[in-house]
Order: sequence, then structure tokens, then C-alpha cells
Amino acid sequence: MSIRDKRFIYHLSSFENAFSILQRGLQPRANLQGHEFTDVADAEIIEGRTHNALETFVPFHWFSRNPFDGRVQADHPGRDFVLIAVYRDHAQRQDWRIIPRHPLAGGRPDIMGYEDGIKAIDWALMDQRDYLDPACRHVCMAECLSPSPVPVADFAKIYTPSDALRRRLAALAAELGHPRLWIEANPNMFLIR
Repeated sequence: MSIRDKRFIYHLSSFENAFSILQRGLQPRANLQGHEFTDVADAEIIEGRTHNALETFVPFHWFSRNPFDGRVQADHPGRDFVLIAVYRDHAQRQDWRIIPRHPLAGGRPDIMGYEDGIKAIDWALMDQRDYLDPACRHVCMAECLSPSPVPVADFAKIYTPSDALRRRLAALAAELGHPRLWIEANPNMFLIR
């Protein structure tokens, strides 16, 4: 199955941010100023995103274990992560924005409406998932951008790398008023340690 035909988009975050995310939803980076959160993004990438006015969006990727997810997890080997999934049709109905290749892959990124962005992504190249090929790697880091915070009610599910972490997250979700949140352990969606 092509990545184009899958159901979800994904946002990777440190497990340490789960409490805040379950309280406030996923927030754009601009909204996190002055709030305590564990930042796992590269400082140079953050600067580039700010320079391109992307800090007001919540970014999602089209599949798990993409180059961004792999780099972040490799850079933080002792840290646990969660992967928040949102249905693509939700993003489509809300006309979220799309950047059809890595937003810092040279020049100003093309920020498109959902339908135009879907057409602009090179899905055949993305399906190759050849991260040694720069063109493929850049397409594999295409983004779907929510222009506003994403409330927990809009999450389709949250993945964890282990059942132990799933149980911890489920207990936290129940404590914070989200007892029906779909939380699933799937180690294949994370960097294998």
C-alpha cells in the first residue's frame, strides 16, 4: 500500500510531554514559550522553522519512522517517545496546510492548501523511503500542518514503543479525563533500540 493511501498523519513527541499534551492538546511551538516542555528538535531546525514562520503550526508527517523521527530518536537514545496519530480526513476537512517536501530543503517552503499539497507530493518517490537519496529524504519529510492547536478530542490514537509505556500513558490519560483515548503499543513504529 502506498503511503498516499494510509489513514493517519503523525506527530512525534517525548513521553515527558504527555501530561501537557493531554491537558492542552498539541500546541504550535509559538504557544509553548514560557511553558515547560521537553524539546527534542534540533536548534538549527527550530531556527529555520522560525525564519520561515512555521512556529505557529503543529507539524505532522505522513508516516512513522521517517527521517525526522529516526534522527530525533537516535539523538536521544535514553528517552521514551509517543507518536500521536490524527486521521488524514480530519486534516482534509479542516484544510490543514501541506509542505510537499522538507520545509528547510532550500528556499522558502511552498505552503499549500490540503488538496493542492496532496497533488504536489511525489508519493512514488516517498514510497521508496531511500534516506540516502537527498531528493527522497526531502520528500519523506513533507509535512501536514495544523494552523491551530490540536485538541485531544481530535487524536485518532497514540502509539507507544512498549506495553509498559502504553499502560503508563493510559493511566495518565484516564486521570486527566481521557479514559477512552485509543492508546496502542507498536514498537515497529519507533526506532529499534
